[in-house]
Amino acid sequence: MITGDGMHLTRIELENFKSFGGKITIPLEEGFTAITGPNGSGKSNSGDAIQFVLGPKSTRTLRASNVTELIFNGGGSGKPAKYMSATLVFSNTPEADGRRRLRIDSQEVSFTRAVKINRKGDPVSSYSVNENPCTATEMRRILAEAGLRGDGYNIVLQGDVTTLATMTPHKRRGVLEEVAGVTAYDEEIRKANNQRKKVDNSIETIEIFEEDQKSRLKDLGKEREQALKFKDLKEDLDKSKIILQQSRFRNKVDELRLLGDERSRYIEDKDKLASELSENARIINDYDEEMVKVSNSLDEMLGGDARKILDKIREFEILIETGGDRIGDQQKKIEFGNDEIKILNSESIKAEKARSDAENKLNDAKKALIEADKSLKLADKNEKEAREAIQSGDKHGQDLNRKLGQATEAENANQSVYAQSQLDYDRAEQQCQLALDKLADLETEYENATLDRDDQELMGEDLQGENPTFDRTTLADDLRKIQKQDKLLCGDRDSAEIKFRNAERELAKARARQEAKSSRPGSASTIAALSKLRQSGEINGILGTLGELATPKDTKHESALALALGNGLRSIIVKDDDVASQCISWLRKNGGGRATFLPLNKLITNRPQGRTLIVARNPGIVGFVHDLLDYDFEIENAIKYAGRNTLIVDSMNIARKNMGGVRMVTLDGAVIESSGAMTGGSEVRRDGPSFGGNGNISNIEKYESAVDSASIVYATVEAALKEIRINEQELRSRIHGLDDSDHSVRVRNWKADLDRSQKLVNEIGKKVVSARKDYENLEKIMNKLLTTCEINLKLLEDSTKIRHDAAENLQNHTPDHLSEILRSAELTRTEAERSRLSSDAAIITGNQTLSILAERVSEILRQKDIQESIISKAEGEILDLQNSIDKADFELVELKEQSSQFDEEQQTLNDRRDIIMEERASLRAHVGKLSQDRQTLSSRVTELNSTIQQKGIIVNEIAVELKSANISLPTGDIQLPIIAEAEKGVQSLERRLANLGDVNMLAIEQYDIAVERISDLISDGKLLRERKNQLISIADQLEEERKTRLLTVFTHVNNNFSRVYEILQPSGQGNLRLENMKNPFEGGLEMACVPPGKSRNTRRTALSGGEKSMAALAFIFAIQDYEPSPFYYFDEVDQNLDPFNSERIATLCRMRSQRAQFIMVTLRKVSLILADHHIGITHAGDGCSRKITDFDRAAALDLGDDLEAEELARKASQAEKDAMPELPKAENMPRSPEPLSTLKSLSGLSERAGIEDIKNSKQDPSLESLRVRTEDYTEEIEAQENDISKEQEYEEINTIEIKSEEV
Repeated sequence: MITGDGMHLTRIELENFKSFGGKITIPLEEGFTAITGPNGSGKSNSGDAIQFVLGPKSTRTLRASNVTELIFNGGGSGKPAKYMSATLVFSNTPEADGRRRLRIDSQEVSFTRAVKINRKGDPVSSYSVNENPCTATEMRRILAEAGLRGDGYNIVLQGDVTTLATMTPHKRRGVLEEVAGVTAYDEEIRKANNQRKKVDNSIETIEIFEEDQKSRLKDLGKEREQALKFKDLKEDLDKSKIILQQSRFRNKVDELRLLGDERSRYIEDKDKLASELSENARIINDYDEEMVKVSNSLDEMLGGDARKILDKIREFEILIETGGDRIGDQQKKIEFGNDEIKILNSESIKAEKARSDAENKLNDAKKALIEADKSLKLADKNEKEAREAIQSGDKHGQDLNRKLGQATEAENANQSVYAQSQLDYDRAEQQCQLALDKLADLETEYENATLDRDDQELMGEDLQGENPTFDRTTLADDLRKIQKQDKLLCGDRDSAEIKFRNAERELAKARARQEAKSSRPGSASTIAALSKLRQSGEINGILGTLGELATPKDTKHESALALALGNGLRSIIVKDDDVASQCISWLRKNGGGRATFLPLNKLITNRPQGRTLIVARNPGIVGFVHDLLDYDFEIENAIKYAGRNTLIVDSMNIARKNMGGVRMVTLDGAVIESSGAMTGGSEVRRDGPSFGGNGNISNIEKYESAVDSASIVYATVEAALKEIRINEQELRSRIHGLDDSDHSVRVRNWKADLDRSQKLVNEIGKKVVSARKDYENLEKIMNKLLTTCEINLKLLEDSTKIRHDAAENLQNHTPDHLSEILRSAELTRTEAERSRLSSDAAIITGNQTLSILAERVSEILRQKDIQESIISKAEGEILDLQNSIDKADFELVELKEQSSQFDEEQQTLNDRRDIIMEERASLRAHVGKLSQDRQTLSSRVTELNSTIQQKGIIVNEIAVELKSANISLPTGDIQLPIIAEAEKGVQSLERRLANLGDVNMLAIEQYDIAVERISDLISDGKLLRERKNQLISIADQLEEERKTRLLTVFTHVNNNFSRVYEILQPSGQGNLRLENMKNPFEGGLEMACVPPGKSRNTRRTALSGGEKSMAALAFIFAIQDYEPSPFYYFDEVDQNLDPFNSERIATLCRMRSQRAQFIMVTLRKVSLILADHHIGITHAGDGCSRKITDFDRAAALDLGDDLEAEELARKASQAEKDAMPELPKAENMPRSPEPLSTLKSLSGLSERAGIEDIKNSKQDPSLESLRVRTEDYTEEIEAQENDISKEQEYEEINTIEIKSEEV
């Protein structure tokens, strides 16, 4: 009778599980239960249900590829189910100590796992305990606390025994390790070793850095001395520059005072000149009054006849003068006409010769036309005779003859049309050529007329320049304009000077900012230096900055991409680490600053994984940084390294929904780190890195360009101002140097000639416009006729081809002699027509040429007549003018004889008048000079006023600048050197500074930093070595505990194995043997068994399959003795055993069922006989498993001695286990300390050296633990999704779908 209370499996409730359609309950009782049924009936599915609820082993399956295959498929003809569940119900009565094995206060506890197919056809899992939903992790935790696990050896499936019997010793040792619980130590040992490796790497890195820093400290010592010397000289230079600025300020003040003194002197001189001018004006007035008196006396003396004589003398003198000029003009006309006649005679000879040649060519063409007509007539005659002969032949020949006639008529018609169109085109071409020649002649005349008009204008300019009364106003206007320009230029000069000074200040500030930033990695100066280094070719392999080599695919992403890459845009991409090393050495030697290099051959990039890939598929995600850039494939690793798998997202809301474990940058510039840190706010003016690779390098160039531009503007304005003042002085001189000579006659004649020349230019211009219009119209007509001619020629060629084809067809049909006649006639016709066409064209062209040449000869003769007429007219005009001059000379002699009769008193008056005029003119010249001097003084005073004002502004500005620079204004008692000496002192100091060469001013700070860093490195090295020793101690202690635990458990399991094997194989012996007892983890685990009746030397490989299976089962029972469970499930473990061994296994199960529940799937009769309870599984051929009513075994079995022996063995095993020394508990094992945070000495260096942050490094989990955690998370997610599915069953859009679930 089986007695005992406690936890055991009471029933299995299934619904549509595998082959069990509908709902079915399999009751189970304490003791030994056997489940049997025919093959394929589904009896093993009950075990699958148990394992399905408990959770499958990692190395086993439920004989299904996915969860969907566990749902009842409808059998042979039924409908597949949509839902499946399996429930294990346990009795949870209190144990002897009053505690329940299942930590749930209930007599019965049910564990259910269900799968439902949703509307999309995907499976959704759910879990519940006592019908209360829970997660898979929660349910398995409750079961594990009671000793129920899906991967324990309380469940033995088909094949497990064979696997255990045939596995390698090392794998079998792994089974023992799992039982002993040493795998928990493996993870901790691995953590300690990994941390130790990282510590070793850090120690090695620190040693490298320490050595590098010490070497650098040695170099920095020299640089520091140089920098200190530079600093002292720089301070002296700054002081000297202050003194120079003060000297310049005092010099400006002195200059301003001197200008004021000069202005006072000029004002005093100007007042003196004003007084003298007033006195001279009075004297000139006296001369004018005396001149009036003398003139009145002369007028009284010279009565009416005398005055008439004098007027006539003046008139004749003017007549003689103008007559000579006009004779000179007519002589020029005669010379020009003779030259034109010579040219016309030459052209006439050429035209006559061309006409003679054209007549000869025309006669030749006419002769050729006559010959062609004769040939055509002969060909027509021969062809007509041949065709008449053919006409009398057959009908086909007549048809061919008729077609030839039609083709000939068409060709003749087209020939006439083409000839007429060619004639029209040639005529139009000749007219167009005539119009072109006429236009060319008119344009030549227009050009000559224009030149003549321009000569007249130049002559007029000379005359106007000689006429002071006419030019004085113009010159005065010019003077006023120049003075106005002078004023404007003075303002421009002051503005340009201010801009120039402002630009210089901005440049100085920018250089100071650059000098302060030059030590930062990737600074503008460093990038510029490396860019020049690359261009020079001194170091090959520098590809450029990342910002230069990559561009955004979409410009709207540029800002976000720049923020995502950050200072990575300034990183220098090089081909390999050797190039990077050379560049770093070069920067160190040349003081070029610091830079970050990305060697393409050493970069290690991590591909996006896990959550990053999931987030990347979500809405609102623009994409990865490296996917949004255009770049060469060669630098892909560098782009991905700098991008750090950063995602660009649309907005902050999208980023917040996806936060955690992913680095994101929004399009408006907010940065969300993977740790959760968020950076953002309003946009600020950034001078940081950007695409294009220039960074801030253009700032200095911009300010330098501004200084250059301002300097050029200032110099240009200053030069223009000087030129204006020179021109102003010249104008003043010209104005005061004008005389009162009278050239009115020449001016009047010049105006008349100019009007005549302008009128001629206008007339010829109108003719040119009209001729050009006529030429353009004729050209359009000619082009139109050319198109028509080309069309008619095409029609003629087509008709000729048709006639030729017709003639050839007729020739081929006719007899040979007629065919030969036709062919000869055809050739003659073709040649004659070609000759006729060319002759016609030649005749037409010749006639037109003759007509043109005749017109040309006529035009030459007409032009010649015109020139001869002009010459004749000019000669007549000269004769008339000469006669008038001779007559005027004769009259002038007589009038002068009459005027000589005046008395001596008139001569005296004339002499007095001349003296007065000379003195008055001399005085007026002196007054003019005084006026000019006064005007010059006034201008100079005005100029000085402006200069003093400007200088005063400049002095005030300099004073403000000095105060803003905290430079005191020099007082009168301060002794200052002259500017030259101050500049010399500054230049001397600047030369001394320049002789120092490139000085690393950061060397002072860097030296102190290096000293501090070496101290930090030594301190951190000591800390790391202590941590290394600590980790070695922990690892050794863990290894020792791990080994102790394994050997202790091995001893107990080995004793159990020996006892169980002896029970299963009476008179046999068996034990477990470690291959390496000193270090059991380097060897395997052997089952040394000697079955009954075999030698002790028998090797395991010589054992039969059944003997190996018995040994494996003994091993399983030995493990179960070490890890007891409330129930055990065996699935056909006796299938490979003979009846005797099967009975031994069944007997042992029955004996052990006194203290635990045993469930065995078996087909062995002996097992069924020994079982306390029986369950049968069958099916009716429809694919649906059914349970048979429980039946009792046929007869009880008296176990007798075997039961007693088993009880003794159990007690011995328990006693040994109780006597075992207390094993180290895994939860109490020494733990690896938390990894050290980033060491101070490695801060900022570790990243550039490629060292991972120890604190942020992740341990790679073993594949097994990763699989287990993945399954747990998957099942938890499934459970949560199932809950959501139940709440929102009819909201398909929100139903969480799980595409596939691997068991």
